[in-house]
Amino acid sequence: METDSKGGEMLNPGEAVGAEEIDRLLRGAVDLHCHSGPSVMKRKLDHLQQIEEAEAAGMRAILFKDHFHAVGPVLDLIRHHRPPSELALLSGVPLNNALGGLNPETVAHGLEQGARLVWMPTLSSSNHMHTAHRYDLAGKLGMRQPEELSILTSKGDLRDEVKEILDLIAEHDAVLSGGHLHISEMYPLFDEAIARGVTRRLVAHPTFWIEANLEDLKELGRMGVYMEHCACMLVECASRMFYAQDLRAYADAGGVEYTILGSDLGQPNNPNPVDGFRAVIELCFEAGFTAAEARAMTGGNAARLMGLQPLPA
Repeated sequence: METDSKGGEMLNPGEAVGAEEIDRLLRGAVDLHCHSGPSVMKRKLDHLQQIEEAEAAGMRAILFKDHFHAVGPVLDLIRHHRPPSELALLSGVPLNNALGGLNPETVAHGLEQGARLVWMPTLSSSNHMHTAHRYDLAGKLGMRQPEELSILTSKGDLRDEVKEILDLIAEHDAVLSGGHLHISEMYPLFDEAIARGVTRRLVAHPTFWIEANLEDLKELGRMGVYMEHCACMLVECASRMFYAQDLRAYADAGGVEYTILGSDLGQPNNPNPVDGFRAVIELCFEAGFTAAEARAMTGGNAARLMGLQPLPA
């Protein structure tokens, strides 16, 4: 085994890593993109199953994401009926049509109920609907066609309700996620967020839906925005789009310190989220990252973003 310039352990690209090392690095992992159920979309496992698997692996936290409702009240019920553990159960508020879109009241209530993150529109965003129209998601789910949502006015200015939402996020020291907005919308959003005191900022899967390129990743890193790349697009599964060399390029561009690996898993034809984390840790070594870098990208960076104390290595 080689070491890097800082003395960190590093496997050669393509060198195999043992299951024991993967399990060691999985302890303390943080998944900010878990799609367990119940949901109107089909899911492979429910929240309780996901919690049990994450606890068994020694993970630090899970943030449960649903595009149509806030999971916070469900987690309150789960916490009430389960013994405490090191695993933090986190929730957010998705600003899609089902919750009233860009609705400050929804955000205020969600944050008061303990949500730690607010997603700008995802499946209801204009960008998503124009890039994903061929999937006809509403038709497949038997739902009404979403109303297109944009954070910008016809003149290109940030909407007043978005500014109010940013103030609420800053007040609660919560995380702002850009949702499925286009990269061109991210810049005015984060510029205003910074001006209004939002210190925790995130873009999920920036190279998919969002259409960010390597120069965008560099700029987001300079702005102090964390970038989450998803296991569902990186590991061997039905939705794979990227590979080890892509992850290497993304982390080099945005900075390892601002790179987060989430699962974005829970779909019926893909691995369970915990298995996806094991696979993406293995991919980190294939891409030539050190063990310390793999730990940072799968746990430490996300813990810092969420204001969580990481578990001991």
